[in-house]
Amino acid sequence: MEELRDRLRACMDAGEPCVVAVIVRVEGSAYRREGARCLIRAGGEVHGILSGGCIEEELCAYAEEILRSGRSRMVHYDFRTDEDAVWGTGVGCNGAVTIWLEPFDPASRPERARAMLDDLDRRIAAAEPYEAVTVLGSSDPQRWPEGTRLRRPADESGTPGAAEEESAVRVSRGGAGEPLGMRDMAQSPGFHTEVWADGAELELLIEPVRPRPELIIVGVGDDARVLCRLARQLEWKVRIVYHATDRLSAARFPEANALTVVSRLDYRSVAVRDAYVVVMTHQLELDSAAVTQLLVPEAAYVGLVGSRYRLQRILAALTAERGEPDATLLDKLHSPVGLDIGAETAEEIALSILAEAMARRRGRAGGPLRELGALGGRAGPKNHDEFEDRGEPEGHARSGEQDGRAARGMRAKREASAGAADAQESSGEAAASSSEESYGDRRVPAISADRQSAGAGRSARGHVFKGGR
Repeated sequence: MEELRDRLRACMDAGEPCVVAVIVRVEGSAYRREGARCLIRAGGEVHGILSGGCIEEELCAYAEEILRSGRSRMVHYDFRTDEDAVWGTGVGCNGAVTIWLEPFDPASRPERARAMLDDLDRRIAAAEPYEAVTVLGSSDPQRWPEGTRLRRPADESGTPGAAEEESAVRVSRGGAGEPLGMRDMAQSPGFHTEVWADGAELELLIEPVRPRPELIIVGVGDDARVLCRLARQLEWKVRIVYHATDRLSAARFPEANALTVVSRLDYRSVAVRDAYVVVMTHQLELDSAAVTQLLVPEAAYVGLVGSRYRLQRILAALTAERGEPDATLLDKLHSPVGLDIGAETAEEIALSILAEAMARRRGRAGGPLRELGALGGRAGPKNHDEFEDRGEPEGHARSGEQDGRAARGMRAKREASAGAADAQESSGEAAASSSEESYGDRRVPAISADRQSAGAGRSARGHVFKGGR
């Protein structure tokens, strides 16, 4: 979304027309889901992915037509039939997609171009969930012209209010009179036909928008820089938290959205509501203070870079200060942090950490997709994008007995391997224990979520950074 916004802004500044293509409806299996966008420039340069490349060439031809006419267009591709062979794409995804192509012309239609940019700016800066509504067609184009952007904010109950530009208009689906709720819309984003209270029948693209996830990194080492960079590539908001030092600087963390200076060993002022916290100071005293103070009900996730021995020491300090932590808090604590992908380099470790945090955010188990839908096995997700953000509430998992069995099966596999992994680590933990108390600690976590202290063992491997700090 940020890249699309930045490219549109560049087109606005240069007065260059282009076309924005967005998926408004998906039936069956498809590469991307509703709301996926790409930008098509004159000459066929495409930024963004809708189909993995199988329809982009034809979309470019449509875009040239739209740039000439200045009119939007809806196109439909159905790969569930032999039409796939006619197109010659060989997609084989067994699905259908409907795509809306809209002109962005800052010279001829500056107000509409500005509305498109403002819409993306609101989505990126969103601090609360809402529904982004785009008018694709209207029985009353004078009142509700094509391309109108509206925002329906959510109240505390999760129900959207009226469209911001027409507070007197209440909406209902299909004229049935039942108010649209945020939770209902979050389950079915995309194309909808609605009859509004003023009698207008509208074709709408409705997209639930959630605030971008925030990653709080406690630490300023080189591995923190790698994690920050990768998280920003995923368009997470990133905040670096540490006490005053020349290593906490915009020069070292140019991608970070914010740098927060705290007093040494005092993290209580750090707001962690719905945030994903990764503690990676590599100093036992700092790690202990950060985990003890930031492991609170408001946090979505707290990951600790360190070994099991370090976790045990920190949990002991936490228990001494606040009493035995309850299971809900311990479920938020991930240490050793990350998924077990055999990570060794800083980049691989960052990947495993973000993969676990993302799985937590999406309510997934974090296992192989093939275990959810292998050939000859039980049905799994229709495509990778069933794992994409569709505006679900935090921690919302896909319902169904199959997902439950898959998650339990993967947990059982990890628990079965935990004993052997612990035996492999036992000799190294004792040797590492003395160095873990020093500020020169170099130990890097096993790349796997661990719940040994919470009563659920997971497999883990240890990794050690080499070289100077």
